[in-house]
Amino acid sequence: MDTVRLILGDALTELAKLPDQSIDLILTDPPYLEGDFSWMLPELLRVGKRLVLTPGKLESFNWIRRQAPVWEYAWQSHTQSLGGRACLHIAWEPILAYAWPLRPLGADLLVYPIGLPDQKNGHVWPKPIGLMRKLVAHWTNESQMVLDPFMGSGTTGDACITLGRKFIGVEKDGGNFAIAERRIAEAQLQPSLLPNHGFHLTAAPVGLWDGEPESGAGAGEANR
Repeated sequence: MDTVRLILGDALTELAKLPDQSIDLILTDPPYLEGDFSWMLPELLRVGKRLVLTPGKLESFNWIRRQAPVWEYAWQSHTQSLGGRACLHIAWEPILAYAWPLRPLGADLLVYPIGLPDQKNGHVWPKPIGLMRKLVAHWTNESQMVLDPFMGSGTTGDACITLGRKFIGVEKDGGNFAIAERRIAEAQLQPSLLPNHGFHLTAAPVGLWDGEPESGAGAGEANR
């Protein structure tokens, strides 16, 4: 299969074409305020060996009601207060993991500030590239396949290219698809981050971490 494949089309239509458990990781940011997409969960779990979602706070309840994730993380999007403690309630988003990471993240709260308007690549709600690199690096190994069925402006694809992963991206909006094509083409021209930027991660020693909590250990212990 090609290292990168970008598809202008419908997420569910393209998912239906893929064999069971054919994707190492589905990492996606479902659309906000455009309806309930949690009904797609069975199909996502059919196709992907591992699934990590970054839905909005309100949307996350629909996904959790469908099926509880094995663990929940949080992404803090602002590091400076916008008005006292109340900012804490609006400055984070959930990360729902339907599989244990291949190696522990070291924390349940990941802090990656949203970029300035000129860093958003023309998309309204892009995820920070640092956050997506973190998730890709911890839920996959080099050369494994990642699928983003709601590709948007291609942040997940950018992260995959720079970390030596294969990528399939699906996006139905022509404008966002064009942005993703450009970003990913530019990422392919850049040197890999693996050799010199601390992203060449190896699994923890056998017995310390095998992707699931050890017998008798709590979930919180396994993720630290």
